[in-house]
Amino acid sequence: MDYLIFSFSLMLVYIGLAQLLHIQFGLAGIPNFGVVGFWGIGLYGTGVLYVVFGVALLPAILIASALSAIIGYLLALLVLQRSGQAILAATLALSAIIATLVVSEKDLTGGVQGLGTIKFPFGDMANRNFVFMIFILVVVLALVWVSARLRDSRMGRQLVAIRDNEELAASLGKNTAATKRWVFAITCGGMGILGGMSAPLHQFLVPYQLAPSITFAVWIALVLGGKGHNLGAIVGTFVTFGLFDILIETYAPVPAEQAILLPNFKLFCYGVLLVVIIMFRPIGLLGTDGPKVRQPAAKGAET
Repeated sequence: MDYLIFSFSLMLVYIGLAQLLHIQFGLAGIPNFGVVGFWGIGLYGTGVLYVVFGVALLPAILIASALSAIIGYLLALLVLQRSGQAILAATLALSAIIATLVVSEKDLTGGVQGLGTIKFPFGDMANRNFVFMIFILVVVLALVWVSARLRDSRMGRQLVAIRDNEELAASLGKNTAATKRWVFAITCGGMGILGGMSAPLHQFLVPYQLAPSITFAVWIALVLGGKGHNLGAIVGTFVTFGLFDILIETYAPVPAEQAILLPNFKLFCYGVLLVVIIMFRPIGLLGTDGPKVRQPAAKGAET
């Protein structure tokens, strides 16, 4: 039961990351390939503050998420006005830098030996891991609600306009650069919060938890579900993480000698799903087609 609670809590974190990526890429058109980097800042920032400096868990999460937002804003100042390839490379490089610092700064992070133990909040409450899962669920539901409201808000329409034609949006008097910087910084801070909340789930932090597979899984979930729909992130995460990491790895009767092949099989299935979606449903499972163009009536159709 504890493993199921852990798996479902982690799936909620992935849903939250995919929601934030939906805002960054689906609405604002910012290709952030450093999701695991900003999540890792929250994860290890919380761990260092909690274990090394003795800061309480909630303040530690807030401080670490603020650091993630500041780094996101500084990175936005440098690269957001450049091409999409430059943004992709810069965010990917940031995640590699964070992973390297986690290994090299042994005095703070413990290096490859790890850092911990990070306890669940709520003291000695019974089933505190389940209560913490409910807390994560509330946070993620709040993100889903904000994402849904943002799409139809004035700010959301401005983000879509910037995504589709930034030059046109700027010509209408919109400060597109500042808008993109603040949206990127706030969403990166949100990724830091989710990273901080992941620290008690893992309890003991080790560098391999900052694997690029987290970024790939979130991107695949968003593409499968549909980057233009905020619920697509939820559907995509259930299809990927929920199907493989919970249903198959936990409940499927896989022989012990073949269980070691499951991670590779999962990546293979991810690739197949992604190729199928790109070929036959490039807008995603919940994606919507663009506005239909009204065809002019044929001559003689009206009397």
